[in-house]
Amino acid sequence: MKVALVGPTGVLGRALVPLLMAKGFTVRLLARSAEKARRLFPEVAEVVEIDLLAATVGELASALQGCEAVAHIATAIPRDASAPDAWVANTRLRTEGVRKLLDASLQAEVKRYLQQSITMAYADHGDEWISEDAPLDTAPGRAQVCGPVISMEGMVRDAPLEKLGWCILRGGSFVGKDTFQDDTIEGLRLGRTTVPCDGSNYVSFIHVDDMAAAFVAALERDPAGAVFNIVAEPLRQGDYLDRLAGSIGAPRPMRDASTPCPPSWRCSNQAARNKLSWQPRHSVIP
Repeated sequence: MKVALVGPTGVLGRALVPLLMAKGFTVRLLARSAEKARRLFPEVAEVVEIDLLAATVGELASALQGCEAVAHIATAIPRDASAPDAWVANTRLRTEGVRKLLDASLQAEVKRYLQQSITMAYADHGDEWISEDAPLDTAPGRAQVCGPVISMEGMVRDAPLEKLGWCILRGGSFVGKDTFQDDTIEGLRLGRTTVPCDGSNYVSFIHVDDMAAAFVAALERDPAGAVFNIVAEPLRQGDYLDRLAGSIGAPRPMRDASTPCPPSWRCSNQAARNKLSWQPRHSVIP
């Protein structure tokens, strides 16, 4: 099977490309910088330089010709989420980019479409487990993050399933090399990281290598019309930060009761285990 990857040079792509090739897939990389893609993946023969946001639907369709599947894994998550216009590029990738890629996939007669999404778009569920049928968060205060995800998933769900067998993979917060976990570790080492509120909220993490394995499983199993939480066993945030600090020999971080309690996302991965025969294999603690 030939698979087109849109956004292959990010942290997920760097895990996914070698895994796809090891599994016998033929890979075509659609990247903003062909030079960077070829430098990262010299073993990949097919590299197309194309900007998802700047290209027309017709140009994207031409880039997808001959591919049986496409995976949209392009993101632009800001390092400083509070900076002005920090989320603009990521929002455009999840809205304009998805619309273009869906239309181009249909035009190119691609049969399967995989969309990366996030479990952080769920509402706060406290200690309750969150399955895929739980609604995404429509609270006005979270519109900047959740609004584009809701729009993105809505566009994918509206695609004609008989022509484009879509699947949505809602990933947890990434951990592993070159993820935000690196910043957390550095903050713990320097004593700058604190536990917000009392640390009792759940966080659902996923190692990038396990996220990549879930994409491969979705391609192999072809669960058209399905949505999956791709997460490891959820941890309370305080426990996670304590364990992470212990793993590097840093002091246990202080609790900051003055900080508002974050949302609690205790996401279940049971559907992915059952339908994809997938399970996380990497610890979220290095």
